[in-house]
Amino acid sequence: MAVPVLVLDDARGLGDRLPRAPLRLELCEGDFAVIEVPGPRRGAAFADLCSGLAPLVGGRVLFLGRDWSTAPREHADALRGHIGRLFHQPMRADTPDVAARVLLGRLHHTRTPEAAVRAQAVALAQRFGLPGLPAGPARLVPEPDLLRAACVRAFLGSPRLLILELPLAVQEEDLRSALLRAGAEARGQGAAVMWLTAPGPALRDPIVRPTHRLRLSDAGLSSVRRMERAA
Repeated sequence: MAVPVLVLDDARGLGDRLPRAPLRLELCEGDFAVIEVPGPRRGAAFADLCSGLAPLVGGRVLFLGRDWSTAPREHADALRGHIGRLFHQPMRADTPDVAARVLLGRLHHTRTPEAAVRAQAVALAQRFGLPGLPAGPARLVPEPDLLRAACVRAFLGSPRLLILELPLAVQEEDLRSALLRAGAEARGQGAAVMWLTAPGPALRDPIVRPTHRLRLSDAGLSSVRRMERAA
C-alpha cells in the first residue's frame, strides 16, 4: 500500500495564525486539494505547518511517512527538497539574480548537473509563458514575469508535494491555465497538489476539479460541499 504524501494527524500548530482546533487531512499521490484560506498570512502559516516549519503543540504532521517533529534536521531539510512551493509574497526586489534564485533550491537538493537543472527550468519557463529564465536583478524584471519565474521554481525537480499559495487569484487566464495543466501533469507523475485560495467564486470554477474542497477556519479543516449543503 502506498504511503500517503501528506498526513495531518490531529495537528495543532503554535501561533495565532493557525487554528486551535486539531487539523486532519490525508493527501495521496494524484490528489488535488483546493483549500479556501482566510487571508494570505494564515495560508502561509498553514503551508509552513505542512512543510515542517511550524512548531506543534499537539498531533503529528507526516510527509512521505516521516514525522517532521522527529526527523533529524538534515533529513528534514532533504525531505523539504521534495516540496515545491509557490509563495504568496513576490520575489524580493533586492534579489540580485532571478535565474540563480530560481535554481538555488533545486541545486541544493540534487546531484543532477547544473546544466540539466537549468534546461528543465528553461522548459518550464516556456510553459509558463516566458522565453526563458529571466536574467538580472528582480528590480529590473516586470512583476508578472517574477510571478511566472516563481512558478518555475515551485515545479522544478518533480516535487512530490506542491503547495501553491493563492494561485487561483492569478488574473492572467493563460497563467492560470498553465498552472492547472502543470499541476495535472505533476499529479499524473505521483505528486499531490494543494491550492490555497482566497474565498470566492474561483473555488467553484468548473475548470478546477479537485479531489478535496476544504475550508480552513478556527474550527479546523471542513468540507466546503458539506458546509454549503447545510447553508
